[in-house]
Order: sequence, then structure tokens, then C-alpha cells
Amino acid sequence: MTKVYSNLPSENNDSLKKSIDELTNNQYVEPLEFNVGEYDATIGFFVKRGFDREPAEQLAYIILQQAKVDNINSQEVLQKLGNTNPAQLNEVVTMILNANRFRSSALGTRSKKTAKDSVSRNILG
Repeated sequence: MTKVYSNLPSENNDSLKKSIDELTNNQYVEPLEFNVGEYDATIGFFVKRGFDREPAEQLAYIILQQAKVDNINSQEVLQKLGNTNPAQLNEVVTMILNANRFRSSALGTRSKKTAKDSVSRNILG
């Protein structure tokens, strides 16, 4: 049998390797537990407003995580977000995502530039 060499990690890790990875990567991270109904409701909130399933799941996790940290009800957050128009919701989602990612990969929104009807100029004489 021919041996294939690769710089990719092996797909089948043994239990010792999995234990070591778990201890080194998640040693100081507390696992969070969420109510399934709240999680599904939060995902549904974003899917209903035009988000794809995977980003909706990530946003739901972030919102539920922060609500748990701040000790507030996640449904209150969704009610407040429900009162926004789509443009405002996109800006809020961008701010939420930027708060939970590295600063070197910050997201932004494009603002539409408008031209003035009248042009003002300074004339130097």
C-alpha cells in the first residue's frame, strides 16, 4: 500500500489526541447551554428576514451567548430588533459580528453617496 504524505491534519484522531486538543483549545471556555426553543426562535427570526440558515445560526449563537452573559432575555432583544427596518437590521448585525471577531477582519456597510443639487465653491482672488 502506498503511503500518502500531506501537510493536512489526519482525519482520524485517536481518543488521546482528541482529549489533548480539547484540553488545550477549550481549557478556559465554559460550555454554554441554551434552550432549544429560544435557539430555534432566534434562527427563525433571522431566516424570516432574508438571512441564510448558516449565518442565522451563527447570529443566534452570538445573541444567545451575549444575552446569557448580560443576564437578559433573548426574546426582548429579538423584539427590539423586530422593530427595525432591513437597513437598520443589517447595520446592527454588522455591529454584532464586528464585536465578536478580530479587528483585522471587520465588516462594513456601503453608504450611498448623494450629490448636492447646488455646488458651492470658494473663489480666491
